Amino acid sequence: MIDGIDRPPVVLDQGVWRGVLHLVVLGGIRAYGIEMRCEIYAAFDEMIYSIAYHGDSAGVYDGGVYVKEAECSALLKAYEEIDPIGRKPRHFSFVGSDHCYEALGFSEPTIREFHNEEEAYAWGPLRT
Repeated sequence: MIDGIDRPPVVLDQGVWRGVLHLVVLGGIRAYGIEMRCEIYAAFDEMIYSIAYHGDSAGVYDGGVYVKEAECSALLKAYEEIDPIGRKPRHFSFVGSDHCYEALGFSEPTIREFHNEEEAYAWGPLRT
């Protein structure tokens, strides 16, 4: 659904409410909301994310994918080792032009499309 947005999109943190991360993705005339139940999340400067090496097969980020799921990562490995009931976590990245967000949880994100940027800005855990 998120294909077709202008590069690079802007990703905005709309907050976490009851363990659910809310991100807004703006790209040209398209606007999306991402909800993901997560255990942890972090925002990284886009420049650091783009020039960092992401493993043998991934190489350096080329700017072509906005939502990515890691098959393996140090974060996945660490969380698997400490989860008290042995669940398999999932590690997603949401790439924006200013910040890249990474989230670790046990389900995939839900992506919704908005009609315009104003509708996207009004959406969020404490706004809807």
